[in-house]
Amino acid sequence: MNVKEMTRHDCVALLKTQRIGRLACVRDLKPYVVPIHFAFGDNAIFSFSLPGRKVEWMQVNPHVCLQVDDVGGPHGWRSVVVDGLFEALPKGPDLDDSAAGVERMTAPIDGDRKFAWSLLAKHANWWEPGALKPGDAPTVSGSHLFYQIRIEAISGRQASW
Repeated sequence: MNVKEMTRHDCVALLKTQRIGRLACVRDLKPYVVPIHFAFGDNAIFSFSLPGRKVEWMQVNPHVCLQVDDVGGPHGWRSVVVDGLFEALPKGPDLDDSAAGVERMTAPIDGDRKFAWSLLAKHANWWEPGALKPGDAPTVSGSHLFYQIRIEAISGRQASW
């Protein structure tokens, strides 16, 4: 097996092709890791969530880490780690917060939020798992959140046989 460091260009290329990553946050010296659906754009990771532990923890400590991988089968793998800062994207006036479901949401108009929406909406079920809680039907209430992770550092490794 040959393991080598990935270039920043190769790391970004992987982030552009993947949709699921594992987000790590820390509160009171305790780590928490959860899968998220994300989109990459303009040196940031964009995602969507309902309130919960990860949002609460990121609001207290905005320093987060995202790990994304591509296990390409028996011939190798690639893994990228992003260190960054959580930032909630404010709601725009055109977002229907009374919507009973994701399909009834209208596109937000402010810049960062609109950009996040445009990237995430390119993929089916982009709102999962952010809009789903165990045992709940898919809904989006007035408390949903679009957020970004402003990238501070990216590193990656890949292995081949």
